[in-house]
Amino acid sequence: MAKKKAVLVDLKKMNLSFEEKGQTIKLINFKTQTLTLDTEIFENQDFIAKRTMVYAHLPKKLKAQLNSFF
Repeated sequence: MAKKKAVLVDLKKMNLSFEEKGQTIKLINFKTQTLTLDTEIFENQDFIAKRTMVYAHLPKKLKAQLNSFF
């Protein structure tokens, strides 16, 4: 069985972000093999942390934008 090649898609240039619980979450990279996203979290324009989240937790509008890109 052949292994699938891991693909990392850079999302920085697309400037995708969403608001959740008073925080702005910006999408950085999308890992297609694991369906996870690297994100940066900001609160009041201040950087808080880098986190990884699963694709399923994205809002529907962002999922639609990413699906049209692929």
